[in-house]
Amino acid sequence: MNILTFDTEEWFNYARSGLKGNYLPEVDRVQRELLDKLDAHGVKATFFVLGVVAREYPYVVKEICARGHDIGCHSDLHCKLWQLSDQQMIDDTHQALDSIEQLIGKKVTAYRAPAFSIGQKNVHFLEILASQGITTDCSIFPGVRDFGGFPQFSEGTPCIVSHNGVELKELPICLTSFLGRRIAYSGGGYFRILPYFWIKHIVSNNSYNMMYMHVHDFNAKQKRIISTRYFKNYFGNRWSMGKLERLLSDFRFTNVVSAVSSINWSDVKVIQV
Repeated sequence: MNILTFDTEEWFNYARSGLKGNYLPEVDRVQRELLDKLDAHGVKATFFVLGVVAREYPYVVKEICARGHDIGCHSDLHCKLWQLSDQQMIDDTHQALDSIEQLIGKKVTAYRAPAFSIGQKNVHFLEILASQGITTDCSIFPGVRDFGGFPQFSEGTPCIVSHNGVELKELPICLTSFLGRRIAYSGGGYFRILPYFWIKHIVSNNSYNMMYMHVHDFNAKQKRIISTRYFKNYFGNRWSMGKLERLLSDFRFTNVVSAVSSINWSDVKVIQV
């Protein structure tokens, strides 16, 4: 099972950083190119959308829907969950879902936390998701990462997560071992940095792969800001589109809603968190 997803946040992040005028047209161009390539390969992906993007840039979400792709929720303002109080998490999730659902005219049942920011300390957020009608979570990063991760979570395939009597279907991020560290080969900076032959080898040998991409991963013309994350933020942008095309040619992909419907959930592990 190979699942292809995109986290759709660039329109908001570029606008927030003051780059709206110069760079949003370029982001629009890159997304259209991505959608064209998905069309060419007959692939329908899941796009996790911010509520603020649905409100302020509805054309972005409408075009994704018009191409037949699945829509999930990526929070409202892309705040890391550990920065929010419980009430702020409730308000953020409700506002995001309301904005997206009003725009697309149907219920959203899948969620991905900003920066995979669900961990042991805020795992009760799963209860908030369930209370808002979310049935599938795609937020757990089962290892250590810059913004937290969930290293206590050891399952790397679809499972059910249970907390205080609440259960959600979980499609976690996939990791692999590299130089003694567990890394996410399947998206973001690692997808851009790692050589394609190695990514292909890992995907070929795993029965479950959750790919997570961002528009900025394919935007070679974006403004580069010097920071400690410079290499991880920008390296590989120039050839990542070609890597994605090779991936689409070499493997068959599905989206979250189709993957969920194809799994016999009575046979998967139930993980108490």
